[in-house]
Amino acid sequence: MKKQIFILFAVLGLGLSSCSKKDEVTPSTLEGTYNLETISLKSKVVDQAAENENENVSAQKMYYTFNSDGTYKTNATWSIGEINSSGAVSTGKYTINGNKLNITYQDGDLGKELTQTMQIKTNSDSQLVLFIGLDELKTSLKAAAGGLDAFTAAFLEIFLSQMIQFEYTLTFKKA
Repeated sequence: MKKQIFILFAVLGLGLSSCSKKDEVTPSTLEGTYNLETISLKSKVVDQAAENENENVSAQKMYYTFNSDGTYKTNATWSIGEINSSGAVSTGKYTINGNKLNITYQDGDLGKELTQTMQIKTNSDSQLVLFIGLDELKTSLKAAAGGLDAFTAAFLEIFLSQMIQFEYTLTFKKA
């Protein structure tokens, strides 16, 4: 999967195929296991060509299991440069507020606990679609910048100032 370092750094470990039909967000729970099927990215940075990628990643067998107690586990590993399933299982906490999913996780690259907010675009009996737009990206990165060394915090600020478009979508199939 072709990814530029700044895109994956921006996602900070957890990111999120767009939904062409009307969004369905009704259940207030995500309880269950979801297998990652596709990743879609549309991005534009000042003075660079727009990027538009859509990749089927189902063969990697990445999953997220959301428990009713607000915890989750996953075999998906997000880091600078790649997303894969290394076989290691990690855990974290999540909350749902309306159509917003907040996932807290330990970021290995930054060495700190982070929270990523995503929009729940579809949550049905068979599919979950999560979306990070430019607003969610900016909010998460600004929160992540707190407590970082000056160079990394400055890099995040410069990165945010150059982003024109960011749409990152993960489509899951419920197991």
